[in-house]
Amino acid sequence: MNCKDFREIADSYLSNELLVETNHEVLRHLENCADCRRELAARRILREKLREAVKRAPQSQLNAAFAARLTNDLRDHYAAAQNRGSFANFIRTNPVFAGVLAVLVMSAMIGLVWQFGRTAKRDQIADLNPPTLNQANTNREEKSSLQIHRASFALMEKDAVGDHKYCALKFSLKEIPISLDEAAKKYGKFNKGLDKAVIEPLQEVFGAKVKFLEAHSCVINGRRFAHVVVKYQERVISVLVARREDGAESENSDAISCQSLEDLRIACFETAKFGVFVVSDLDESENLKLARTLSPSVKKHFEQSESKA
Repeated sequence: MNCKDFREIADSYLSNELLVETNHEVLRHLENCADCRRELAARRILREKLREAVKRAPQSQLNAAFAARLTNDLRDHYAAAQNRGSFANFIRTNPVFAGVLAVLVMSAMIGLVWQFGRTAKRDQIADLNPPTLNQANTNREEKSSLQIHRASFALMEKDAVGDHKYCALKFSLKEIPISLDEAAKKYGKFNKGLDKAVIEPLQEVFGAKVKFLEAHSCVINGRRFAHVVVKYQERVISVLVARREDGAESENSDAISCQSLEDLRIACFETAKFGVFVVSDLDESENLKLARTLSPSVKKHFEQSESKA
């Protein structure tokens, strides 16, 4: 499958309309094509934006006055029915109102589903109607940028896990790695000296438990990482740095998150230009401890590299 074939069926893939065999072809292509991964992330965001806009469209809302009028009518008829017998009998003998009540119940259920299905308020996409204020337009752009950033960062995390597996553990990358000094000349000054920024704080805190194995620049799925490999508690640890591709401001450059993916733990933090990933098979607390130890040193290294550029 090539990029043209992928773009023709990308929407069908997102809608789960493809055969299993075709899905496998799409996944194989995405593993090796960064451009199509970004295209897929952008389409997901657009679909979500349209879905939210339809949910909030005026045509999709139950008219408040109509709902109030029906509620009052039902209450009055219910009170009258109490004098004549049970409410169940009233419903059985008044099919029109039974239908109206069913509509109201269904509307309420749909409203609850929509409410619980919405993301946190800061993640919501603004209305697609043209804004009347500059601030509304700014908010829409910020939210869209945030969605793109999150999708892009998730792809970086997946590639970081792949790099750890196929570079640090299996040594089976398609492209031969190059030294950090060579990468500094070709791909950015931040590469030079990154190994020291990683290893020095780790050895200062953990001493002989941390051993330096190697450092280089390597490529997986079209994404280039600065890769520092160390050993801690007899486990191989990868510290991977890649340039961010989304161009958005980071949500919180001080945040360090940790998750599990493919039986590996990923602790990550970000700066305005870089994503940093610590990948290992340690337990979550140990992996986070390593990331928090090296984070200040690595961020300082980035700042000094940028000042020399």
